[in-house]
Amino acid sequence: MSTRPTGAPGRCLVDLSAQDRLRGGAPARTPRLRVLCCPPAGAAAGYWRFLVREDVHVLGVQYPGRENRFREPSAPSLTALAAEAAEAVAAAPWTSSGVPLVVLGHSMGASVAAELASRLEHREGIRVALLALSAKTAPGAADPQDPGDEDLRTGLDPQDPGADAALARWLRRLGGTPEAVLENPELLALQLPALRADLRLSGAHDRLPAPVPAPLLLLRGTGDGSVDAAGMDAWGPVATGPVQRREYPGGHHPLAAHRDRLLEDLEAHAAPGRSR
Repeated sequence: MSTRPTGAPGRCLVDLSAQDRLRGGAPARTPRLRVLCCPPAGAAAGYWRFLVREDVHVLGVQYPGRENRFREPSAPSLTALAAEAAEAVAAAPWTSSGVPLVVLGHSMGASVAAELASRLEHREGIRVALLALSAKTAPGAADPQDPGDEDLRTGLDPQDPGADAALARWLRRLGGTPEAVLENPELLALQLPALRADLRLSGAHDRLPAPVPAPLLLLRGTGDGSVDAAGMDAWGPVATGPVQRREYPGGHHPLAAHRDRLLEDLEAHAAPGRSR
């Protein structure tokens, strides 16, 4: 039985830089860095639009159940998401350009990014210049977030009449979701099925992939109560290169507020010789 989602591989990779050029009419430039981004649970590829600028090529992995894949069923596993994305990357015309490739994942996306980088290296022959993982406890490590959180447990059961309200309370504590969405039942109802599916996949993911021979950058918000330094350090075995750690002021979603610093860190730690 196949472990991949049923959507066409090309639908799972969104070129956010190309979209930005189309809107602004700007000519394409040779990028100094290419960043392949995996969004957090419930989010779409457009989560990473804040990273786009002229000299950085930003691509977002699009999971089923949102935006252009709204009607597609959830993937059976995080490894299936990574397999589909790796296939799409391998078929992309820019894979042999020589631009350093960074694989970046935030929250649940960190697990997808680790699996994706491993597949690119070991199955597709595509070198990763840097693996950057943000705001996620590694599989198998102790999670500081209470697994018995009542709102989260209630919110994951769509049959519970209070599920949507409970999940909205949990999202509000976590931060990162606009109040306009949390206070609008119709908007919330559109987003919660994908979020629930992602959270179940994330909770079921209990392994580290084969390590990549690349540097590892571990990112965390200083005020993020959902993950501690030990949980981030447990990602160490996913890469055999040097490990660096960076903390940005903020909670669970600090990256957009520190875009320039994040891009500087990504470029500084990407191995320049690791490009195909």
